[in-house]
Amino acid sequence: MIDGPASNRPEECDKDAAGSRSLRWVLSTLLMLATSQPLQAQDILHYLPEDALGFVLVRDLAGASEKCEHLIEMFDLPLPAPLTSISFVTDLSDGLDLDGDVLISLIPGERDSSAPEPLVLLPIADYKKFAASIHCDDSGEVCRATIVGEDVLVARHGPYAMIMNVENRETLEILADLEPEQVALLEPVAGWLRDNVVTIAVMPAGLERLLKLGQWLTEQRQATDDELFDLNVSATLVQMQQAITLYHTLHDMFGTKFELLAGGISIDEASNLRLGLRVLSEELLRASATTKTTATIPPAPLAGYPDQPFVFAGGGPLDGNWANLFVKTGVQMMRETPDAYGYEEFQDEQWQDLETSFMNFAEGMRFASVIMLPGEKGEPLVGNVFGTAQVKSAVQYLQTPKKSVEIVNRLTDESTSDLRWHYEVRDIKVGEAKACEVVADIAAAARDPNVPIFNWMLEAMFGKDGKMRTLIVAADKETLVYGMADEQRITQVIDEVKRSEMGLQNSASLQTTHKLLTPAAAWKFYVSPQGCVTWAKRVMDELFGQIQQQHTEIPEYDAGPPVGISLHIDEGQAELDVVWPVDGLRALADYVEKCRGL
Repeated sequence: MIDGPASNRPEECDKDAAGSRSLRWVLSTLLMLATSQPLQAQDILHYLPEDALGFVLVRDLAGASEKCEHLIEMFDLPLPAPLTSISFVTDLSDGLDLDGDVLISLIPGERDSSAPEPLVLLPIADYKKFAASIHCDDSGEVCRATIVGEDVLVARHGPYAMIMNVENRETLEILADLEPEQVALLEPVAGWLRDNVVTIAVMPAGLERLLKLGQWLTEQRQATDDELFDLNVSATLVQMQQAITLYHTLHDMFGTKFELLAGGISIDEASNLRLGLRVLSEELLRASATTKTTATIPPAPLAGYPDQPFVFAGGGPLDGNWANLFVKTGVQMMRETPDAYGYEEFQDEQWQDLETSFMNFAEGMRFASVIMLPGEKGEPLVGNVFGTAQVKSAVQYLQTPKKSVEIVNRLTDESTSDLRWHYEVRDIKVGEAKACEVVADIAAAARDPNVPIFNWMLEAMFGKDGKMRTLIVAADKETLVYGMADEQRITQVIDEVKRSEMGLQNSASLQTTHKLLTPAAAWKFYVSPQGCVTWAKRVMDELFGQIQQQHTEIPEYDAGPPVGISLHIDEGQAELDVVWPVDGLRALADYVEKCRGL
């Protein structure tokens, strides 16, 4: 008998079979281990094209919908849950991962003049079910489908379905083949982006387009004859131009291009609401070193103010680059609407003088705080504003306002404003403390003998003589106390500040908000809705009560924690946050219900 091939021998076949079984066992074990610990899905932003103009990101569809639904119920709004609305309108539900994220981005068209192209990424749990629901190929290749009555292109990319317009097949094919990778620009705000429920961001290419759009809108308005041009179109251009005014203001203020402008909304598990703005800029990176204060910031900036109702309060440093930051921001915003001040004919030199006058006030200051109280019946409506400041020499600082007032008075004479009041500064004493008083005779500039009611309104706003007074007092060697009030009232504030009692700073209501703000933020402000309503009621009663001969029906606002605002600049990033604690939201909801019952 002729032996067959060695591999056909019984003993060899047994060995091969055993080896094959061993190999299959190893492979199956590795597969089982791999599937027992699923790999963490790539963040959806890793699929964002680097040249994107901007994007809208929604985190955790179901979770975001549940949080929004809770707020809708709190305010008793006649709105359905967001996820229910989306499912109804789009008829997209089968195969979607409702715990996943959604990304809508705009990418440049083929030419600079082309309109941006939308790219949508949807989280997918079962692609076959999803494909069946929109009647397209379930292979994941680029194919045509119909969503909400529109023909689109759909392709699978990892755990997401990518959707674009039908004319963008080539672009979608390229994007579907790209490996997911984190966009380096977004790394500094990665944690913030994870925490937000919704984020709207504009990327560098989008910011560049905003500048061009702003220039075009300005040219269109200048070339438009409102009598001949369609009023609706003209109004739309105005609204669009106003929408990008903030960006122009920030751009001119820093004199540089921004890398990112992003706004976000987050709602934590306790339903505390946070609105955030993030700005990334190389100029901020350089400026952040100088905005870091060298002064000793009081651990309790509102110490010395008693625990009482207020309209707003806050504080922060003014040394380093902070004063320059605030002054430039304020002047630039005035330059956006110069006709409101009679400055429409000002040249660059005059604007620089105005900036200098403001900087004089901040000269030598290391820290400042401010508080506005609702005030009592009969007190001037424009008043009850007090503050403290740390300076190198309180007595020397008292000469500073004179330099600023001289500049402001000259610029007032050079303006086109019909209301040309001048400021006067005189040295006085408050008790034994040296002080100065800054007075503006508003009534003398604005009083109209032919309109008695208007004159009465001026008295209600500024007092019987119609003069606006600000007292600045050297409370001790390095502390100033200022206020828009009489000597008796500011003396009380000086005594309170000297006692340095924690009062308002340690109140349970303010601390509820304080704990939600960024701990490292240099500037923190608090706005009391209750105080705002109390002051607004005073305004309505004292300004219009005499005309209507009756008091305005404004409900009382129940006590609750204030709204918090913080500003922080560090490592090339500006962080502005507004927080509204859940107890404050409930108080607001109760107030809305009271207003509905009127």
